[in-house]
Amino acid sequence: MALIVQKFGGTSVKDTERLQEVAKWVVKNKEEGNKMVVVVSAPGGMTDSLIKRAEEVNSNPQGRELDVLLSVGEQISAALLSMAIEQLGHKAISFTGPQVGIKTTNDFNNAKILDISPEKIMEKLNSDHVVIITGFQGADENGNITTLGRGGSDTTAVAVGAAISADQVEIYTDVDGIYTADPRVVKNAGKIPQVSFTEMIEMAGKGAKVLHCRSVELAAKYGIDIHLRSAFTWEEGTWVKGDEKMEKAMVRGITHVKGLAKLTITQLESNNYLSDVMDILEDREIDIRLVSQGLNPSGHFEISFLLEEKEAVRVSKLIQEKLGNKENIDVKLNLGMVSAIGIGVRSNRLQGSVMRILNNNGIKPKMMSSSETSLSYVVAEENVDKLKRLMHDELIEKSLSA
Repeated sequence: MALIVQKFGGTSVKDTERLQEVAKWVVKNKEEGNKMVVVVSAPGGMTDSLIKRAEEVNSNPQGRELDVLLSVGEQISAALLSMAIEQLGHKAISFTGPQVGIKTTNDFNNAKILDISPEKIMEKLNSDHVVIITGFQGADENGNITTLGRGGSDTTAVAVGAAISADQVEIYTDVDGIYTADPRVVKNAGKIPQVSFTEMIEMAGKGAKVLHCRSVELAAKYGIDIHLRSAFTWEEGTWVKGDEKMEKAMVRGITHVKGLAKLTITQLESNNYLSDVMDILEDREIDIRLVSQGLNPSGHFEISFLLEEKEAVRVSKLIQEKLGNKENIDVKLNLGMVSAIGIGVRSNRLQGSVMRILNNNGIKPKMMSSSETSLSYVVAEENVDKLKRLMHDELIEKSLSA
């Protein structure tokens, strides 16, 4: 008998038919002797629809009220799934995040989980219930409903798993695992049976959208295995577990991100200016993908940030408004990033292979970055798919056939 937490995303609970299929799967697992906790997202598309409605009545809705509104979607999924499981002859009960003691910070729309009280969950499990919990939400110290931001339901599932000492957490989505590359771009991409926490964090941070970084970081902290599976085929997917010990550098996957921009500031007059720039980025929680600094061809010091296009122009204007227009600020749009992910990939051999690919195909990198678990190359967006296919062929397919 195992204690299992299963999380179902929006496409898995989008309508009555899908909810009933999920209910049958949960019951099947319970009848095999397992104790079951289920975390659910809002039905597919509902959260975006609620945000749109909020903006129709208020162009800048207050964070607290927006969180009250957004929490409704998960409650609908939880209550309906509980009813569907009871229809199949098993006891089930639904709870909101606050009802099971999910305590968070008061950062509305992007709260962090501080603590979970497992007593109510365990009480119902021990009385033979399937416990269903709304993902994506909790409450602050004053009882205000809060939501957890992107990847919030995945994070809820892992946090609940840690709180109740679950044997494993299963994340069900509309994909059947993690692939060596996006199958829509690379035809020969293959499913990866297992990746380490470190590799998964790198993949999530560099374009793979199957799991959010926060949930994987939490799983790594508490040693909770994650099994990523499809709610449409129910087949074995990809396990995310503790880091493997290996001597040989191995590329596990090639990820990509499009819609990026490079913001460069040159001729910095003082360290205080740079500090002020960083404060602006931090205050607005701007997601910085890469940072590079050094002397440009003219001998002037410059620093470059890689960020989303939609943020770049806004950030450029903010810097000029707040700090004056003394410095030269340049924004290059239509960029993308391709990354090779794996343990020990920062080797001369692998970096040399990628540089040959770039040179032989006339692709000029705008920025580069390397770590023990990733090699990243920023190129013109029009070259992203081509570079991804070439890197997959050279670093993964040839390695497998060697």
